[in-house]
Amino acid sequence: MFTLMDLETINWKISAKAGEGIMVAAKLFAKACKRQGLAVFNYYEYPSLIKGGLQSGQVAASLQGASCQRRRLDLLIIFHEKFIAEHLTELDERSLVIVNANAFDASKYPNLKAQVFAINLTKVARDQGANPLAANVAALGLSAALFDMDLQILGRVIAEEFAKNKEAAIQNLAVLKAAYEMTLKLIKQGPLKPFGKLINTGLDEQILLSGNEAIGLGALAAGLQFYSAYPMTPATGVLHYLASLQNEYPIVVKHAEDEIGAINHAIGASFTGVRAMTGSSGGGFALMVEALSFAGVAEIPLVVFEATRQGPATGLPTWTSQGDLNFVLGAGHGEFLRVVLTPGDVREHFILAKLAVELAEKYQLPVLIMSDKYILESLQSMPKMTMDLSNNRLSMLNDGQLGENSLVEGEYLRYQATEDGISPRSIPGQNNALQLSNSYEHDEYGFATEDAIVTKKAVEKRAAKLTALRQDLPKPLYLGAKNPQQIFISFGSTINVLRDVLLDDTAKNIAVIHLPCIYPFPSEELENLLVGKTAENFVVEGNSTGQLADLIRRETKLQNLRSILRYDGRPFYSEDIINFLKTKQLDQQYKLI
Repeated sequence: MFTLMDLETINWKISAKAGEGIMVAAKLFAKACKRQGLAVFNYYEYPSLIKGGLQSGQVAASLQGASCQRRRLDLLIIFHEKFIAEHLTELDERSLVIVNANAFDASKYPNLKAQVFAINLTKVARDQGANPLAANVAALGLSAALFDMDLQILGRVIAEEFAKNKEAAIQNLAVLKAAYEMTLKLIKQGPLKPFGKLINTGLDEQILLSGNEAIGLGALAAGLQFYSAYPMTPATGVLHYLASLQNEYPIVVKHAEDEIGAINHAIGASFTGVRAMTGSSGGGFALMVEALSFAGVAEIPLVVFEATRQGPATGLPTWTSQGDLNFVLGAGHGEFLRVVLTPGDVREHFILAKLAVELAEKYQLPVLIMSDKYILESLQSMPKMTMDLSNNRLSMLNDGQLGENSLVEGEYLRYQATEDGISPRSIPGQNNALQLSNSYEHDEYGFATEDAIVTKKAVEKRAAKLTALRQDLPKPLYLGAKNPQQIFISFGSTINVLRDVLLDDTAKNIAVIHLPCIYPFPSEELENLLVGKTAENFVVEGNSTGQLADLIRRETKLQNLRSILRYDGRPFYSEDIINFLKTKQLDQQYKLI
């Protein structure tokens, strides 16, 4: 026997056809790593197919923090040899590939640098009397042996996954143990070498959530009571997650007939005093924009979740993008105040979803949460958050207040002009607070008007909320060197990759600015962060036209900007940004303008 070196970081991936269960396997492996006290990032790629095509699940786990996936793999497990060609750029001499087969002919792949072993994982599953799909559990047993993980932790994770099917749980645990013992035997005999011993701190203090789940949980923490949506990738996860919690929280979840119905259901619920939210991807949100304008003019609180995928039209339904930025900023006809939040990591999705619900009610306007497939469907470890549901109602009147501040000469004015633009809000049925809300321009009572003076006052009244609103918005986040040579500016999920760049030795002279809110734009705050700095400024975003860079130029005095763009549906990789710092060259999948 020999002493294994402690491993603080691993990068693991499993690849198979859609329908072979590898997404579940990746989730279980991520959970096991988290329970050993490691930070985890679990990223998925899959085609828009129910079965077939190439699907992969990747887990980056580290004692020092895991903010994103990395390209170079320690261990790759593939279920079909033909897929190895898709992963060649992820492998080097230190990588190990396990092929689910009886044999492997390396001569077919002259550019393959990694060591490859053929192990029939499907046979391991069948020998235990399990479904052949349990080969993915065999892959977990093999991985546990190669990283010298705590098999009991992995066993408990699997038992929990199959808790509703005792027979399946017993079979899968048998497969796990058989694969683990087979791998230990191969290690002892010499063909296989373990990577080392994956650190186990004994502290499991974090939770593992996707961006979608964090949005749902954050909204619940703010007292969300109604969510309506029509399924559309990658927004569907919020619908499913909230629906699964209806018996635990006071919320109604409505699977609407379409996106038009979904947003109007939410507006109707909000009108009655319920904290309400809707969501969709870009194509579904396109159907919602007329109703968004209605919420704007009627000053009905509304949260809209926009989950971006690669477009236009159907585009790449299961791949990521940040190409909807301009669309979200300008969606709807006419001018009305809105908030656009762009959370970065999973924890910030929780925080900003909670804030979105609160801002919508306090300022009686639409608040949009814009995110993307990359982070919404990835799992990331984060601290446990407080779920305090004793939320105070904001800018609403109770019956005891009616007849006091809300009355002008004995009459209730739903759209009363106030210094901060926020009118006293009642709900239908309250005494002495009859109100009218419709899609027309209106006077302070809510009656439709085409009068020029009244119209001007109404527009200015709604816009007056901006001054107070700015005080409640999240500010830009500055990370890195105080006097950098390069500054990378981003919004949304890209911060996860840029955080990883900051950990590299080559990043000692760089800084990163993350924008968690891009409307109202934090012009003064961003300019203050960059004042006096002579660094090169690069805007990193997932679209082809540099939409954030254009927005910064429009909203600030900053003009000396270059853009690093990616628009092929794939996420950024920290290795590519690090290589750019070293060589000033980018991979052909990127564009530098």
